[in-house]
Amino acid sequence: MPISGLVFLATFFTLMGMALLRHPRYGLYAYVAVFYLHPPSRWWGEFLPDLRWSLLAAFVTLLATWRLRADEDMPERPSWASSLGAKLLIAYTLWLWLQNLWALDPPENLEASILFTKYVILFYLVYRLVDSTIEMRRFLLLHVIGCFYLGWLAWGAEFSGRLEGVGGPGIDEANVLAMHLGTAVMCGAMLVLVAPWKVRLVVIVAIPFILNGMVLAGSRGAILAMLVGALALVRLKPPSYRKAFYSLGVLALVLFGMLANEMFWERMDTIKVGLEDESQMDTSAFSRFVMLEAQVKMALAYPMGTGHRGTAVLSPLYIDEKYMAADSVDSSGQRSRSSHNTFMTAWVEQGFPGAAMFILMCLWSWRSVRRLRRLQKDGDAEPMAQTAALAAALLLAFFAGMFVDYLKAEVQIWLLALIASQLAMEMQKDVADSHMTEESVTESGRPSRLAVEDRGAAFRQRAS
Repeated sequence: MPISGLVFLATFFTLMGMALLRHPRYGLYAYVAVFYLHPPSRWWGEFLPDLRWSLLAAFVTLLATWRLRADEDMPERPSWASSLGAKLLIAYTLWLWLQNLWALDPPENLEASILFTKYVILFYLVYRLVDSTIEMRRFLLLHVIGCFYLGWLAWGAEFSGRLEGVGGPGIDEANVLAMHLGTAVMCGAMLVLVAPWKVRLVVIVAIPFILNGMVLAGSRGAILAMLVGALALVRLKPPSYRKAFYSLGVLALVLFGMLANEMFWERMDTIKVGLEDESQMDTSAFSRFVMLEAQVKMALAYPMGTGHRGTAVLSPLYIDEKYMAADSVDSSGQRSRSSHNTFMTAWVEQGFPGAAMFILMCLWSWRSVRRLRRLQKDGDAEPMAQTAALAAALLLAFFAGMFVDYLKAEVQIWLLALIASQLAMEMQKDVADSHMTEESVTESGRPSRLAVEDRGAAFRQRAS
């Protein structure tokens, strides 16, 4: 067995043991590592046993998490399911399961139902285990390091055209890979500002490789979305780091300009040409408008949704064959076309209930970020920077979803759970500050039992 495989096995099972014996957070670290490494996609993975590595890591982490106790000195965190974001995710998943009764593509809909059930569990694990500023920093750093690994693979990859097949399942296509890497750029930009110097050094080394991976992927939507995310960082950055932020921003622009190749600029130029003259828009871009018009008709014809992948099933009935994808052929040999807009996917395939839940999730995210900034107005710079990173990354994913279907992109679940967790943390701090007075502290310096109970009750009332 190659050394790479042995190192992976040793590290994975060491983290599993630490999750069971020390703290379940190590299991979450293992899960994120497996997400990026994905042994079946690597040459050294052929020598490993055929295990469901992600499933195993999630199961052990979930088992270890159930053994956790709430800290006696802090009010209990509200239930993960008390968050509106979690409730919407659960409702969306239950609706997917119900749609198995009438889905146009039953196997695909069943697969999506199972996937989103996994996402509900993942939301719980991230919310439960990322429960401090330090843990938030570690998780964001893991995300950046994972994308650094993908960027490293992209740097040494041999391919023609756009970069494909570097990531594992879910991030192996060029557009979704570029979007995923872009979220890491948003997180890395804030870590460079406020994290300890060792973390900053890692991020500084990683960012050029991540940006290069985005360039090689050549996703126009992801690049435009990164600009939107950057504007969010400008608005949400910690005020005390204004000069450093703009200085690093200029350096990042110079670096990006150095990395951009001819293929990248040719693809970006098609955006300008298409805007100036619709007749010069390339087929890929124009077909998105054709599909958008067709999807509105599909959504009105199927108000309760078609089930997952229903757009592809119905596409031959609504759009001309010349707009069909050449590499998308069903079991009967007929070509089809999938959705290229995340909201339209939710609307067509989960009907009006799915569209409503998608919009509510966007509104909840926006409201949560606003609430976080109010709570952090006079707080530490690092939590403010983390909020900025999460908000910018999620905005990037949502905006990129206007051009490509990212409904199943896992990074969005991470970001939603992290926002919910950080909101719980900030509310805990707020309740603690307002209820921990001099009279409520014992001579030993620890809060009295009555004070803890009062703080817990106040927090639960406020969370509800």
